[in-house]
Amino acid sequence: MKNLHNPTISACLIVKNEERFLPNCINSVKNAVDEIVVVDTGSTDNTVNIAKEFGAKVYFYSWNNNYSEARNYAIRHATKEWILMIDADEELEQNDIPVLKQSISNDNYNGVIIAIYSKVKSGMHKFYNTRVFRREKAFYKGIIHEQVMIEGKRHPSEIHLYHYGYDLDEDTMREKWHRTTQLLEKQLALNENDSFAWLNLIRNYCTQQLFQDGIKTGKEALKRIKPETNLQHFIMMLYEMADCYLNTGNTAEAKKMCLAALAKLREMNIAPENIDIVYTLACVYLKEGDCNKAIEYFKHFLTLREWYLKNISDCLMTDTLGYDYSAYNGLGFCYGSLGQWEKAVGSLKKSIVSNPKYITTYKNLASCYSAMGNNTDAINILLRSISENIADQEIFIRLGDLFLKQQEYKQAISYYEKYLNLCPEDKNALLKISACYEKSGYKDAAQIGYNALQERNK
Repeated sequence: MKNLHNPTISACLIVKNEERFLPNCINSVKNAVDEIVVVDTGSTDNTVNIAKEFGAKVYFYSWNNNYSEARNYAIRHATKEWILMIDADEELEQNDIPVLKQSISNDNYNGVIIAIYSKVKSGMHKFYNTRVFRREKAFYKGIIHEQVMIEGKRHPSEIHLYHYGYDLDEDTMREKWHRTTQLLEKQLALNENDSFAWLNLIRNYCTQQLFQDGIKTGKEALKRIKPETNLQHFIMMLYEMADCYLNTGNTAEAKKMCLAALAKLREMNIAPENIDIVYTLACVYLKEGDCNKAIEYFKHFLTLREWYLKNISDCLMTDTLGYDYSAYNGLGFCYGSLGQWEKAVGSLKKSIVSNPKYITTYKNLASCYSAMGNNTDAINILLRSISENIADQEIFIRLGDLFLKQQEYKQAISYYEKYLNLCPEDKNALLKISACYEKSGYKDAAQIGYNALQERNK
């Protein structure tokens, strides 16, 4: 049933030293909301002044290492019917503002699930979270990795929120993860049977690529947390441990964790199968080189994903729901390894449609085209990765090699130069660019290259 009036909405933020991100964040929501509530937890930069310049209502909160209390404090100062909870390092997709307004014009639910695209080094990672909710029907719980508790139903949507907080320099990220680890350890000191804190501590180590620490923590957690304690958290711990084992190359233990999780779910008559476990099993078989098994599980994952998307309100504790692009990439790689080139190309194209910022797919698709003898399409797909602003040194060297193969020496030179700017010690690339200079009639440049190569070979 539609409301006859236009519902109002408050954007709520908790911030500290966010002058770098805050202007873009507020700009992205200012036309979507009726008020902006900013709660500052101790900024020493220009964050507060920026918020005030945008007309935000600014409040101050003494930070006590509890994210939920800070978020609930922000909610208490909001005056509108709905809340959009957003962080300073996030931005709302402008084209989705009408969808947001339509989503809150319904009396049948109190929360709206949105799609969050988090920028990471490999491109964009997509997951779903409830960030929009009716003000008097929700509150936050948990000192870290806080969860919003909502009375009533949640509505699934594809409203886009872009998150840039994971694409920072290494020192900043290390400090960020260290702070998170300390808060989780504090939470466990208060309650050693807190299954959600154990789960997030394992995940935090995995995110930092401290996989052995993640495995060790998982073993400690499983001494305390049983399926009867919290089945969902128990299964997710097995999933996180499997991911840690997979990243250390121990596929046998990774598979053991996954199969144990699936067996427990069957034993308890829980259906359908856990999507994260199925995805991880596909990756295990892929790493083991069992392409047929990997194809089976990637396909199963994609089928499960359709069910999960239709029932997303009941399945928020998932990690891989936005990994369809990765599954299609895995299928493409497997089909290519089996020489089934058309299937490989079709799967890889679906991956790019789903996530045009995932560089691995471009490389795999270019390899397929090259194996099929189609160098033109291989070049074009690598050039597209440049237009998407995700190209790395491998893209440049491969473009150089492809143009060299087609005897387009001047084009090859331009990409070898880009590559050598990033990898100046690569002798093989220096030899190739020197040969291209010679073929293009740039004798002096070719000789300089050959001389440099002789010096390095001494």
